Amino acid sequence: MQESYGQFCPVAQAAEVLNERWTLLVVRELLMGSTRFNEIQRGVPRMSSSLLSKRLRELEQAALVTTEPLAVGRGKVYELTPAGRALGPLVVALGTWSRDWLSREISAEEADPALLMWDLRRSLRLQQLPKDPTVVFFRFRDAEPKKRAWWLVARRSGAELCFSDPGFPIDLEFDAEARAMAEVWIGRLELGAALRARRVKLAGPDELVRSLPKWIGLSAFAYPDPAAEMAAREGVAGG
Repeated sequence: MQESYGQFCPVAQAAEVLNERWTLLVVRELLMGSTRFNEIQRGVPRMSSSLLSKRLRELEQAALVTTEPLAVGRGKVYELTPAGRALGPLVVALGTWSRDWLSREISAEEADPALLMWDLRRSLRLQQLPKDPTVVFFRFRDAEPKKRAWWLVARRSGAELCFSDPGFPIDLEFDAEARAMAEVWIGRLELGAALRARRVKLAGPDELVRSLPKWIGLSAFAYPDPAAEMAAREGVAGG
């Protein structure tokens, strides 16, 4: 935890806990439902394991996170305390403010397929899938080799993200620029416009292509009211 600002102001005291690099992104991952170390790390792929461990310890010391050993096997389960969950509106407000007031373009470096695919997997509307399972292959034509190919196996009971061919027939195939997909994901570029510009290509049966907007989902910040979108997703997950 960073050095004290030496102020009694509540904003200053909150900043002492939350201003450390990566801390708010770790909180974001926990708010999005990650509970295992590897799950959290997939949402912050450029963060080292040692630094993630340190930030989780600091959040636990600040009474924002609790840990419990796994019932079976090694490892821990990480969960937000009531104080940690209360940060949800703050995180959403920061993201909404950034969307509305920071207009800088997404750089090629920021358009990380690993983060994009992890976010996409957990934002699927699984009950709207056109078939069970639905298998989608993503090829990011401009990504580094180890991040170029992804298989998404989506079932109504859950979705799995694969780095190698899982052996199922592919229903839909994306061939895309990573930055174009990131722009679509956060709502800066309509999928139709990306397809017309051939920055994204989509192959598959017409009925599956037409159904895509019903189940693929986008970032909560692609919608007019991100807080309402996230609440709706939690309601579906809870149901």
